[in-house]
Amino acid sequence: MKATGLRVIGYVASKLAAAGLVFLGFLGMMAGFQLYEMSELARQLPLWKYIYGYAVLFSVVVDAMLYKCKAGPSKIALTVLLYILGGYVPFLFWFPGQWFLSLYAGVFGVACALAFLAVSHLFRVLRLYSAVAALLLLAGSIYISTTDFTVTEQWTETRTADSYQAEFAYFNGQKGIPVKLEKGQTLSYNIDWQITSGGYGTYLDAKGGTHTSTEQDGEAWLISYRVDMPSTVRIVVTGDQAQGALKVEWEISG
Repeated sequence: MKATGLRVIGYVASKLAAAGLVFLGFLGMMAGFQLYEMSELARQLPLWKYIYGYAVLFSVVVDAMLYKCKAGPSKIALTVLLYILGGYVPFLFWFPGQWFLSLYAGVFGVACALAFLAVSHLFRVLRLYSAVAALLLLAGSIYISTTDFTVTEQWTETRTADSYQAEFAYFNGQKGIPVKLEKGQTLSYNIDWQITSGGYGTYLDAKGGTHTSTEQDGEAWLISYRVDMPSTVRIVVTGDQAQGALKVEWEISG
């Protein structure tokens, strides 16, 4: 009975350890092993569902389907084929009618599926060591998804009642500028970028309201957002190894 319990624990742990390694490997490959980019990608809930949910469940189902099959080359070939299908087919449903996108995403899905297969078999051999690996990999994934890896150098900032400006020698990550709004108020803001190198961007982190307008005046954008309840919204500026300066100005009406 004890041996059976240990085998079950080892089996489950091997699946979770494989999911953790594939999850972190995918983050690293897609984000170029840049911690900030990995953290942003790790916050995408569908990725957790696909690797820690669908992949683990699919693997268990395949094992159950082939449990009584005789071990040998034919079983290995059938297993690999099922994993290839399992890695590709979901994208046909996630991107209906978009064949090129389904094919492109399916390539990554198949790669992840085959990696999951190989790693899970490796951890099955390691048995209880896979339990430790599963916990460490899950902890690592959670840590990456919940930590801000923004890096700045020579960052100086100034904020007034209706503006924010910053200068920096290096900016890779994001900075949030909180603005408090009362019910029914509208925030209108624009950003003046003065970037000498690198990339940059912005988005509004807000809930409980609606965008009322987005207008372009030359290279400047004027964005307006109205809230339906008292809340604090964040004007988020992002930098991709950027150097330079920025200025945000806003107005609250209503």
